Amino acid sequence: MNQLDATAAHFVESAVTLLVADPRRILERGVRVEDVVYASDSSTATFFRKFSTKADFLDKVVEHLSRTPLPTEVHETVRTQATANGASIRATVSALVARHFPALVDRNGITESLLDHVFSGPSSPALAGAYRVRDEAVLDAFEALFDPDGGAFRRPFTARSFAVTINAIIDGFRLRSQVDATSVSPDVMSDAVLAFLGAVVDTSGHHQHLDDVVGEVGAPVEDRPLPRDPRAAIVTAARDEFGKRGYFMTRMDDVADIAGVPRAACKTLFPTKPSVIVAALQNRVDRLRESVADDQLLGLDELTILRNHMLRCAQLASDEIEFMDALLVAVAHDTYGEPEGLISIKEKLNLPAIIAPVIARGQDSGLFRKGSSPVDLAAGITNTLLMRCFTRRQNSPQDNAVFVGDLLLHGLHTP
Repeated sequence: MNQLDATAAHFVESAVTLLVADPRRILERGVRVEDVVYASDSSTATFFRKFSTKADFLDKVVEHLSRTPLPTEVHETVRTQATANGASIRATVSALVARHFPALVDRNGITESLLDHVFSGPSSPALAGAYRVRDEAVLDAFEALFDPDGGAFRRPFTARSFAVTINAIIDGFRLRSQVDATSVSPDVMSDAVLAFLGAVVDTSGHHQHLDDVVGEVGAPVEDRPLPRDPRAAIVTAARDEFGKRGYFMTRMDDVADIAGVPRAACKTLFPTKPSVIVAALQNRVDRLRESVADDQLLGLDELTILRNHMLRCAQLASDEIEFMDALLVAVAHDTYGEPEGLISIKEKLNLPAIIAPVIARGQDSGLFRKGSSPVDLAAGITNTLLMRCFTRRQNSPQDNAVFVGDLLLHGLHTP
């Protein structure tokens, strides 16, 4: 909002006071200039010297409702409160809520906020900016509260969704307080915030998922009947766990429990995590190999075969995100604990080996240069393509394949 002088600002504040004091009256009669002038103890002539039209004045009123005060030193305030409460998170949160509770449930402030939503509209930049300021304040408070313990968000929560949810909890209590003040107290609000923190914030350093909080609820999984297809059930459960936790934090015992397969039986079917990856991807890799063979039978040239193969690989990376991510980590990391599993992956899911013979034929025919071995070139093409797919998930498989194909098969040189 453009800076108003004292007189103009007084007119605007008087209008806001009228709106807040009796919204129903304003709904019936509208915002009347004479009422604003009277409330301001001024004159109509002065009013119109400050505002050329009533519409201009009302724009300033709406802007005033949308004003976003700069947050105070949130981090320092929270740290000071934490120190005063012996680093107790519960005591700190309770003290902070109690301190700010009167302002949070202030009727005038809540009414102004509701009027702001009504008058500004759903796409208001001012409203969006106000929420961004509030979200940043929540994250500042989180960092100050959990810095000593290294707290992290349990997936799928992120910093943004955490801040949004905390502000949604506060907004809900603010609205309820206007209808039933006795049901909303500082203790109830702080208990709700603490319960949410306990569920979402992980201080164990184990990179937990939200499911870990409620995983023990319900009947033991061992009591469930064995799935009709235990292998398929384990692969499905592993896909979900790899997607939630990543390769290293996924435990086969958890996969077995989720699949409803006894842990011993799961160990028999899939001794290692790499063995599950192989089971999930084997058929898709076999189809890649068959497709390259078909292209050769159809007489396609080596350059076209490579482009077709890269598109199919990019599609595989898109369709099997969880297992392809796990494959990348398993192969790239020095996994001494699972030598047999790694050997199985490298033999059965050897993507570069599919196109190495194609590159060799292209070198023999003079289509490709012979500066490097077909195996090295095949590995370079495959690794570059997969890395592009992993880091550009928002792109389509075709876009990623074309980008890498143009770069590797034609380079940067302009003929």
